Amino acid sequence: MGWKDSVAGLKRFAAAPWFPVIVGALSGLNLFTLILSGPLVVLFCSAVLANRKRWFWTALANAVGTTAGCFLMVLLIEQRGTDFIKDSFPTTFKSKWWSWTEGMMQDYGSLAAIPVSGMPIILHPLIFFAKLSNMSNAMLLGSIFVGRVAKYCLMSQLVLCAPSALRFFGASQATIEEVSKQKDK
Repeated sequence: MGWKDSVAGLKRFAAAPWFPVIVGALSGLNLFTLILSGPLVVLFCSAVLANRKRWFWTALANAVGTTAGCFLMVLLIEQRGTDFIKDSFPTTFKSKWWSWTEGMMQDYGSLAAIPVSGMPIILHPLIFFAKLSNMSNAMLLGSIFVGRVAKYCLMSQLVLCAPSALRFFGASQATIEEVSKQKDK
């Protein structure tokens, strides 16, 4: 089995109707690992490019997976308190997005939840500050879902039309070049 066979197998795998569900589940898992962001961009782009007509389904599946991961995070916070995030994810406090999210939540309250969740950033600060401000779980998770659907719809269209703009979502130059090559096929 040569290199071309491996690439062809990967394309078939990414074209499978269940592949976006797997990518979405991994997005939910990434809330707890924080190391899958780069590979997830590649997998998401592969899913979109493997079947261009299902770009919305791919975006929706990713948003559902992310929201499911957030739901589990919320349940853990309710059981263990907000210190759970501080203890389990100490590096998130050092992120520039932590203070940015804090400022947005202080300035705009729950109205900030949708635009913040639509940003290409980690969601831990949003969940943390939403729970501190007693935002309802339904409002928080609904906001995350809407924001992430918008984010992933935009990403899908960038994959299909302007791959170079994926750099704003954390994609490496190598990923952008590969997406550009695949887009043209």
